[in-house]
Amino acid sequence: MNGIVTIRAFGWFQSYKEKYFELLDDCQKPFYLLLCIQRWLSLVLGLTVAGMATVLTGIAVAIRGTNVSAGFIGIALVNMMTLSQTLASLLMFWTSLETSLGAGSRVRTFTEDTTVEDEPKEPVPEAWPQSGVVKFDNVTTCYSDFPALRNLSIEI
Repeated sequence: MNGIVTIRAFGWFQSYKEKYFELLDDCQKPFYLLLCIQRWLSLVLGLTVAGMATVLTGIAVAIRGTNVSAGFIGIALVNMMTLSQTLASLLMFWTSLETSLGAGSRVRTFTEDTTVEDEPKEPVPEAWPQSGVVKFDNVTTCYSDFPALRNLSIEI
């Protein structure tokens, strides 16, 4: 809660709020697009199954004088109605699986492509470290394009 006091004291609240919503929008774009694609596929599947049901009904009308039972045609129409929901669920689970496998692939790529430090040429002495001192002198670290810490000097 200490940071919010500083942000309000310097009048930065509006700019931080705008930046927050901008980052939130960027974060949610892939998820939103995934949901849009799933809805579009559900619509296309529904229309395809509706077309198939129309064709089945047309065939049923065309063969009504034959010995095909009305019960069989009824079962076919009921199965046709559940086919749309079954295919939509299948596609939804398939896209979720593909997303999960993509995350696993990225982790695998990271573990394979990240360089590993070499073993030290000589063993570390058993008495090391002799004193518990951590010292950073003018250290700058970056997390992407901009520095997260600049010229940090600390001795612990």
